[in-house]
Amino acid sequence: MMRTDFLIAVLTLPGSFPGEPERLEDLLEAGLERLHLRKPEMSLLELERLVSRLAPRWASRLVLHYQPQLALRYGIPQVHGPVNMGEGTGLRVSTSVHNWAEFAALPDGLEYAFISPLFDSISKRGYLANAGLLTLPGGVLPCRPIGLGGVGVGTIGELLGNGWTGAAVLGWIWEEPGKAAERFLQLKRVVHG
Repeated sequence: MMRTDFLIAVLTLPGSFPGEPERLEDLLEAGLERLHLRKPEMSLLELERLVSRLAPRWASRLVLHYQPQLALRYGIPQVHGPVNMGEGTGLRVSTSVHNWAEFAALPDGLEYAFISPLFDSISKRGYLANAGLLTLPGGVLPCRPIGLGGVGVGTIGELLGNGWTGAAVLGWIWEEPGKAAERFLQLKRVVHG
């Protein structure tokens, strides 16, 4: 079931860990199209250090959460957060929702929206699947839905089988940080054959 239009996005862990910049570079070297830098446990100075390392080579593949000014400073074209975050900046915006009613109410023009949790979360224990999210609604959607929550090599095939065009991964990738790129490539093989 080869799909060339399927986006795999990876979210970072909320804090940092030893060797993280190298692991993030490994993912990008392996062909990751969207790396979501979501760092609520990191100071702005630490985040800027990380961005300044990654952006010169990988800016077009980075997405900064809640930091439009930093994105503009480093030429990063996309931010993730409230739908109005990029107003007047020219930045692309993605957001997160937790049900199809919220999704349907999104304005046109967003890059995509994460919708979760599709499966039991790996990174947030006790954050259980919402089985009703796995089936895409009919009709025209305001933007591309990207499934999040419990996505890994054992579940991504269900998204493909249900017609999804993207998935976001966090817990499964970072269960073994030293194998992040290898795990990403496993997902890519399932999706792209």
